Amino acid sequence: MYDVGHLLPDGWDAALLDVAREHAVRRVFRPTMSTAREIPDAEIPMHSVDGEVLRLAAPWTFDLYSGWFKQLGERTAEEKLEETSSDNRALSLNIQQGITMRYPCHVDSNPMQGLLYLTSCTEETGGGLVVARDRAARDVAGVDADAMRIYPSAGQLYFFDARRHAHYVEPLRRDDAVRAVLTMNYYSPSCPETIRPSGLDEQLFGR
Repeated sequence: MYDVGHLLPDGWDAALLDVAREHAVRRVFRPTMSTAREIPDAEIPMHSVDGEVLRLAAPWTFDLYSGWFKQLGERTAEEKLEETSSDNRALSLNIQQGITMRYPCHVDSNPMQGLLYLTSCTEETGGGLVVARDRAARDVAGVDADAMRIYPSAGQLYFFDARRHAHYVEPLRRDDAVRAVLTMNYYSPSCPETIRPSGLDEQLFGR
């Protein structure tokens, strides 16, 4: 984890929240791909801003993705990181609002995930990142049976490899609460983008 918020331009978080308010799209997640770790009939509402929109509305996020943030991620990787072939696969701005939303339970297909938090979460607010210690966990209940909960603060940048540990984001505990995070995907020579699961883009981006 790196505390980078104070090193970014003033108002960076407010600017991205403005982008979210203007451009976030509501989709319903259904666990149709191999990386999903949800019960088969789950339907989970999601709000997000795709990378193609971020490229136009906040191009500086891509400068960080391909530059400084990539270099930080490589400090914890065993090899060089590779950027994705499309803007949507590279970046996404994920938003949770109120008590009914959470981010779906899944494992990653890419070897390095970056998360830059715009908002803070605590045990009182909810919205923690819940990660299974048991690699056999196949759904939320399995994750919760033996989990680590991470409550990030605004301005923190996390990197992790969660290809073998299912994880999800728990709901917030207030109707007026907001959780926002900029997500970044990287691949590598030993885990190239070509292994990305079929159907994942269609589920996440509606195409």
